[in-house]
Parts: sequence; structure tokens; C-alpha cells
Amino acid sequence: MADPSRPRHVPSAELEPTAPVVTQAGGDVRLLRGAAFGLRTSVMVARIPPGVGPRPHRHPHAEIFVIHDGQARFEVEGETVEAQGGDIVIVPPEARHTFVNAGDTVLRHTAIHENPEPVTTFDDGSQLG
Repeated sequence: MADPSRPRHVPSAELEPTAPVVTQAGGDVRLLRGAAFGLRTSVMVARIPPGVGPRPHRHPHAEIFVIHDGQARFEVEGETVEAQGGDIVIVPPEARHTFVNAGDTVLRHTAIHENPEPVTTFDDGSQLG
């Protein structure tokens, strides 16, 4: 584990790739597991092509999406949320959710998981975490 009293730089290339498990349809999703750095949060950095998004899933912790560029349509427990660059979407713990890039350019966002390990359970019972 890294020394928590020192600043750390984690190059994008060193983040764990998760896109095939998360989207199954392309994109680039990279994960920083907070536990490896003595942190209470984990972070996913994503670049999602138009029409692509993750399978429906849930987490035992909150997830905060910071939308940098593009447009996203979220479905959270049956409620639709439209978001665009500059917006933040908060998904509560245990809420079934998904999203799709609803625009015609790459969707760039950062997802902050309120847990040192981003525990994800997909509808089919498979997990990431």
C-alpha cells in the first residue's frame, strides 16, 4: 500500500481496465481501487462511445458521476435523468441503475464510488469488485 502521507501520481495507463466487464460494447473504463492507496473511495474514469453504456447494476454504496463532456441518459430505479457536461448525478446505495451515451460524441465522466472497493452486482448476478 502506498504511503498515505505522500502525494501520489497514478498515470492513466496504470489504472485497471474494466470496460469489457462494465460495458461489453466498447469504450475505455479505468479503475483506481481506493483500498490500494489507503483511501475510502474508488474512482472510475470513462470514455464511452455513442449508444454505449453499462449493463443494469447496483452497488452497496453511493456512486457520484461527474460528467465532463457529452450527454448521458441515466435510468435509476425507473427514473430517467438526462445529464450533460458539467453536471453531477448521484446514485444512492442499492439503487438499480444504468446509463447510455445519449449524444453523438464521446461521453467522458468520472464515477466516484463511496467505498475503497467498487462492489458492483449486475442483474445476472455477476460481479465486479
